[in-house]
Amino acid sequence: MKFVFYALMIPLAFIMGKILYEPFFGGDDADDAVVETVREVKVKSPMGTVTEVVDLEDVVQKDFPEKITLTETVILTDKNGLSPLELDPGSPVKPLSLEGMVLRVTSPLATHLTGEIPVLDSNFVKEVALKRMARRVALAEGEGGGKGKAPAVEQPTKAAVAAVESKPEAEMTKPEPEPEPEPEPEPEPETATATATVLTAEQIVAAMKESLEGGSIKELDVEKVTGWEAVEDESFDGEDFQVGIATYKELTILGEKTLQAKALFKKGKLDKWIHAKTGMAIR
Repeated sequence: MKFVFYALMIPLAFIMGKILYEPFFGGDDADDAVVETVREVKVKSPMGTVTEVVDLEDVVQKDFPEKITLTETVILTDKNGLSPLELDPGSPVKPLSLEGMVLRVTSPLATHLTGEIPVLDSNFVKEVALKRMARRVALAEGEGGGKGKAPAVEQPTKAAVAAVESKPEAEMTKPEPEPEPEPEPEPEPETATATATVLTAEQIVAAMKESLEGGSIKELDVEKVTGWEAVEDESFDGEDFQVGIATYKELTILGEKTLQAKALFKKGKLDKWIHAKTGMAIR
């Protein structure tokens, strides 16, 4: 009977220990998650190189840098999952949003395409640290009387005030009123020719085919093109363009690859061709 009692006590003791000490054994995952979001980065400051601690859970939109650099390959697509664009490590991208450890980015050369990457597959953390450091330095310079300090206003002397007060009211002439500004001419109504500069999707595709079939572009053979499409308007170097994309196949040292070329239209005319991936001109 004594041995039966001991045999029952062993599994009972194991179960009770599991219940009582579960919180202590289950805390490792939470600690690992905290450590994963907290990163230390060395950045240069006016005081020398310092270590900046960045908690990704505390990063807000104002901390986002204008652009970051990829350390791994990423594929961007449009909102329908089409028009894939592969970006190699070293390519610049713009961060859009951060959810946990996943960063949504876009390309400055194709703002209608987006993709998601692990945040550590870029230098996002370092750029956030640099931006925070620059903000603190600018704030310290302003409080310390740097360039942001307003110049002192010279106060009038007592003699000058007394001289003004002693003048009779008759001498205090009123300032002449400023002439009224001439009314600006009304803008002329837009003519029908202005709207004609916006092309339809069919016109964009037709102009792209005509450009390549005419032989004006030597680096792109029309026979290699497998698809034509008009996409959303984009901005390049501060100018807005209508955009068409030609998808074609090219034989490289790594085998046959599918590439894309962009046709940029300005004021209803095809202005230039560029590589969709690099933005380099196609001649």
